Amino acid sequence: MTKRTMIIAEAGVNHNGNLNLAKKLIDAAASSGADVVKFQNYKTELLIQKELDGKKIGLRNYRPQKVYDLLKKYEFNYSDFQKLKKYSIKKKIIFAATPFDKKSVDELQKLKVPFFKISSGDVNNFQLIEYIVKKKKPIILSTGRCNLDEVTKTVSFLKKLKCKNFTLLHCTSEYPAEYKNLNLYAIRLLRKKFKCRVGYSDHSKGIEAALAAVAIGANCIEKHLTLNVNFKGPDHKASIEPSEFKKMVEGIKKLDLALGSEKKIPTKLELLGRFRSRRSIFASRNLLKNTKIKDEDIICKRPAIGILPENFQKVIGSTTKQNIRENESITWKKIKIGNR
Repeated sequence: MTKRTMIIAEAGVNHNGNLNLAKKLIDAAASSGADVVKFQNYKTELLIQKELDGKKIGLRNYRPQKVYDLLKKYEFNYSDFQKLKKYSIKKKIIFAATPFDKKSVDELQKLKVPFFKISSGDVNNFQLIEYIVKKKKPIILSTGRCNLDEVTKTVSFLKKLKCKNFTLLHCTSEYPAEYKNLNLYAIRLLRKKFKCRVGYSDHSKGIEAALAAVAIGANCIEKHLTLNVNFKGPDHKASIEPSEFKKMVEGIKKLDLALGSEKKIPTKLELLGRFRSRRSIFASRNLLKNTKIKDEDIICKRPAIGILPENFQKVIGSTTKQNIRENESITWKKIKIGNR
């Protein structure tokens, strides 16, 4: 059965708070062949402690950024998402969004999203995760900025809640992420360790990493989509434009066909070609009846119409039952092996 990779066009907040721009992102995602277009649903006041916004706290090397006002500017309300859901249906693409609070979860539940995406920043937000699990929908969980122990704790928590339908996304939460930091082989680690579906959320430039992730075994690709990488905003630089996104989708679909299964079996055309490309045993000179065949009496040539070369040791030392002409195919009927 051919592998099928789900492709999520992460529109996120690349609409810059503009509903018409958001619709254009839906257009681009749909025309590229993506399966899902995904936004971010949050209430800024429930996401950021405004009094601490931009202040130097915590880690010594932490460089604070003021983001409250920016996110507030980009915030969509429930009515906006209703319109985007309706527009997505019109464009025949699945609508989804990442919720960052309980109220946003409830709104998305009303909109009947097919799954809930949990961001890397909420990988240990067990209060929100528990609330989402109770909605009884598939979960996709990004693991950016996580070590293996942190992922293990979250997966254990999901299993404790009897949540079985979840996908982990390997992710490097840099915007954009450098290739030397992508560590794509972690996809194999997550799949082996947790025995679950594993995908990749890509923040690197270009499409090469996403294609490599599919080749490694990712069954879900999430990639940021923007109309212009030079737009102002937090995610545009880590996104790709529609033409490149379309190339990525086309590449992934080709890989889905090419990767196949973990079985080694020849195709129908290969079986037909095997007759022409493989060899069989022929006489290298005229052999009289009752001749004991030596190594120099035989030669392996195409096509495979007689005894296969893998049996040459059985042929050597056998006796001819009839005269065999030079370049004539040697078959089992023409020779006698021992007492046979």
